[in-house]
Amino acid sequence: MTQIKQSHLSHVQRLTKYVLMGLIVVIATRYIPDNIIQTKEIIMIGATSSIAFAILDMISPAITIQQSQQANSEQPTKALVEA
Repeated sequence: MTQIKQSHLSHVQRLTKYVLMGLIVVIATRYIPDNIIQTKEIIMIGATSSIAFAILDMISPAITIQQSQQANSEQPTKALVEA
């Protein structure tokens, strides 16, 4: 795969994550509260959550925990690694 196609695929995946997060929040905001919330407000809440998720994803993308064995220790140590 060329570098351009990988970059485009990465952007599409990120955009899909943000839109999906917004839709989940919109659906939850629509059906969970007992009081009726206006559609405009529901959309604003969903958009705000998507934007906040995007900002957090860009600031601290993916942090994984790797386990490594020390030479003389039976207990593994945990190390944070940014992916």
